[in-house]
This record gives sequence, C-alpha cells and structure tokens, in this order.
Amino acid sequence: MGPLSASLLIFWNSPTTAQVTIEAQPTKVSEGKDVLLLVHNLPKNIAGYIWYKGQIMDLQHYITAYTTDTEMILFGPAYSGRETVYSNASLLIQSVTKNDTGSYTIQIIKRGHRTEGVTGHYTLY
Repeated sequence: MGPLSASLLIFWNSPTTAQVTIEAQPTKVSEGKDVLLLVHNLPKNIAGYIWYKGQIMDLQHYITAYTTDTEMILFGPAYSGRETVYSNASLLIQSVTKNDTGSYTIQIIKRGHRTEGVTGHYTLY
C-alpha cells in the first residue's frame, strides 16, 4: 500500500482579494488512514459550501454541502459515508482508498455574490 501524495492545483472562476487554497493534511497518507482537506483564506459573508468529487460541479459528483445559517449538512450521490464537512469548509475523508484519489472541488457560496469555486487535487502514487 503506497502513500498518497498531495499536489494541489488551483482553478478560479472569478478573481478575489485573497486566494482560497486547499491544503491536504497530512500531505502523504497511506491507504486506510484519514486525510483532511483544509480550506484557507475563506471569503466573508459565506452562505455555504458544496464539495464535489472531480472538477465538474454537477449533481452526479456532489458529495456533501454545508449551510452556515442553519448548520445543515446535506449528502449527494458521490457521498460514500466516509466524508465529513465542517463549518470551516474543511472536508475529512476517513479510511482513504485508491478510489478517493483525484480532484476535489469546493464551491463557496457567498451571500449576494456570484458563487466561487476552487479545486484541490491529490493523487495516489
């Protein structure tokens, strides 16, 4: 069982003041271990977050969402039962498998603004 290595690629829909980044902790994780995708430089006035598996933000790839006002957590078709979303937008993936490798996209929904997206990517070697 080889380690997972985190190499992060950031893609932007729209410009912002501070760049949102996704950091994987730990950067290398073995299969069966947990990895936390930590989100930095979150903008203000956030209504919620949606996490997707891959780089396509559609219903089929939708893992989980969090609404800040109601603190409600929703689950989508890509939810495996091992993902946990937190109020700070971080995503915990427990008992990582080879199927978990690839891209993860977070869509940040701001009040009164267009939605913004950022993609974090980690690959199993």
